[in-house]
Amino acid sequence: MKKTTTKIAIGLFALVSIGLTSCAEKEPNRDEIVKKNAEEYIKSKMNDPKSYEFVKIELVDSVLYSDNIEYRKENFKRDMEYDQSSLERLERYKTEIPSMYDEQEVQELNSKIEKNKRILTKIDSLASELGERKNEVASYTYIFSFRGNNALGAKILNEYAVQTDQAPEYKIINMTDEKDKMFLNPNDFPGYREMIEKNL
Repeated sequence: MKKTTTKIAIGLFALVSIGLTSCAEKEPNRDEIVKKNAEEYIKSKMNDPKSYEFVKIELVDSVLYSDNIEYRKENFKRDMEYDQSSLERLERYKTEIPSMYDEQEVQELNSKIEKNKRILTKIDSLASELGERKNEVASYTYIFSFRGNNALGAKILNEYAVQTDQAPEYKIINMTDEKDKMFLNPNDFPGYREMIEKNL
């Protein structure tokens, strides 16, 4: 009787362990989620979705929130420097070539410079609020390859760059087979878009 009870307990333990293991195995990893999202995206655009054959998916790059913060700051700094040099040129016109001086343009440039200064301050503030989250991945870039029939019915190999947002959904931000159509810093960083909308 004791041996039977022990065997039943061991059997139940084994079944529970197998059940827990199989549940854990069913959780898809990042690559699998990106593959699924990419397949859904591309099949909706294929001539013959039934001809789709997966070849490979490979992670090639990731962008951190801190990368996006620096990228945005550099853009605003560059714009501000350009406006500042234009303003200095106009100020020289005031004494050197008065006919070229335009007070309205001076006011517009001053307004743009102030706006960009304000935005840069707010970006720094958002970066401080993020704290350690600045080091989290904002987006991933994958190379996604598959075969499928083209418009003439010939099966061809296709290769796309796929850019996703962050965990846990890894939604497709951009999918292209042209390098110049890839986003340098996709997905921004938390609070950025809302802040820009308020400061436009």
